[in-house]
Amino acid sequence: MTYKSIYEFLLWDNCNNNCKFCFQRKNPRLFNQNQRKKILDDTISFIKSDKFEKGSHVLICGGEIFDKSTDFPDLNAFFAKIDGLMADGTIDLLYLNTNLIYEDVSGLGFVLDMMKGKFDRLRFTTSYDLYGRFRKKADESLFFMNLNWIKEQFPECNIVVNTILTKQTCEKILDGTLNPKEFMEKYNCWINFVPYIVYDESMSATKAEIFSALAKIDSLCPNYLEYYIPNITIEQEKKLYYYQNGEYIYCSCELSECGHAVNFKRYSKDGTCFCCDLKNIFAGRY
Repeated sequence: MTYKSIYEFLLWDNCNNNCKFCFQRKNPRLFNQNQRKKILDDTISFIKSDKFEKGSHVLICGGEIFDKSTDFPDLNAFFAKIDGLMADGTIDLLYLNTNLIYEDVSGLGFVLDMMKGKFDRLRFTTSYDLYGRFRKKADESLFFMNLNWIKEQFPECNIVVNTILTKQTCEKILDGTLNPKEFMEKYNCWINFVPYIVYDESMSATKAEIFSALAKIDSLCPNYLEYYIPNITIEQEKKLYYYQNGEYIYCSCELSECGHAVNFKRYSKDGTCFCCDLKNIFAGRY
């Protein structure tokens, strides 16, 4: 089966949070408000140009794009243009990533209001981690408040919550501290567990811990792996663009000989591919 390409636009690295596992915080691209407005304008110009294959998918992310309310007028205008490009078929699906760690949700609310009646064309993703993401308990509480707000105000929005399989997360899944089934039922969402691309060795889980955690998740959430494995191992072209020096630079991750991104080989010291290991260990489950 052939899947449409995803054009991923990393607008900027500006973010009020400071996750311990964030690779962008090492050398962040920090832009002022006028520069951020120009980046939004340049993104629209790119999508309208011959560099973009009409009918493809678009992913918009930072840094964080919704944690500065001063940006909201520019963001509203930007997403209104995105809406127009979806209406005329230039963009098929919109992917949107946000951390939900901010008090003013009106910027995000504008986009979700815009998508009412067409949530089937939105892939909304946020992130939750038991270790390394929240600087203080109040930030975690704010995340849950905003997640609950989306569930209540936009019940048709399909929420995906990415959770990184760090050592600490695997341990809490295995000891029952984190129950994915209860979490997904409470917030009407899907948790997508992603491998930790090692940045800090103290957060690196062993293969045994990772795959034991996934087996535990499957036992708690029947048929989880039947959906999870085809989804995470999908061979879909992702064209990643990174804004730098006034223009977008193509910086997609190379593919291994197996067809998966080379970064999947950075999840363990063995240098094997997470996707291939996943298929082998749970053979017959996808």
